Amino acid sequence: MSPEPLVSTRNLTSGGDIGPLRRFTGVIDSIPTEAQTFQQEGGKPRTGTKVSLQVKDIEVLEAVEPYHLPVYTIQLSLSNRKKSRWGVLSESINAILDGQYTSEQLDLSSPEYIKPQAREDIDSLISKRVGFVVADGDEGRPVPPMLYDMREKKDVPTPTWIVYEIEGYGTAESGQVSPTDRAKELLDGKTQAQFNKVALSDPLIRNDPELLQAIGAPASSPKSFTAIQVAEGTFTKDKVGVFYLAKQVD
Repeated sequence: MSPEPLVSTRNLTSGGDIGPLRRFTGVIDSIPTEAQTFQQEGGKPRTGTKVSLQVKDIEVLEAVEPYHLPVYTIQLSLSNRKKSRWGVLSESINAILDGQYTSEQLDLSSPEYIKPQAREDIDSLISKRVGFVVADGDEGRPVPPMLYDMREKKDVPTPTWIVYEIEGYGTAESGQVSPTDRAKELLDGKTQAQFNKVALSDPLIRNDPELLQAIGAPASSPKSFTAIQVAEGTFTKDKVGVFYLAKQVD
């Protein structure tokens, strides 16, 4: 069964309970959707779409409590924002799916460039065994992304699901990373000028127009990539202007 056309991991822009599982693999059975209504504080109710990733034949690898059922469902609100739980999951899927394309096909300036909308999407996961992990930073799992919290009214570390493996396509560990992760990798140990030189010519980063714009913004702008990383505490900047991953600084 193919997912409804409404559901896509592509066309992202730069906004539930996790359940007992923390890492597992399973076969994607279907991806149904349904309408949902959100009650907004001091405003009118907002409608949206809930996506359910229904997974069968699961193998539980990590959990916070015993789980013996052969099926599991991950439910997320559909969003086209990169900074959302759906956006984080989508980018992890896209990074692996895009591993099948050449660097020219991912380079925005190349005549061989394939637009994201024309590449394989989440429907390719149907009937495939997929590896899921919660990015919560615990017990060696990926660190949680910074997402906006309506109650806190600011970005906070938010545990959420990501995909690390897709049958027939590879794993995230095999080097297929998101454009943002690639930019962070390039920034570590470089000055602003050194980073801009390599990042603005990187094929994977050039495939993300919004990220490209943030990297190219003036360093003094709060919307610049490096300013955002420092503000979120992901990177620090020393006295000579070299950026370092925060975890690497004593």
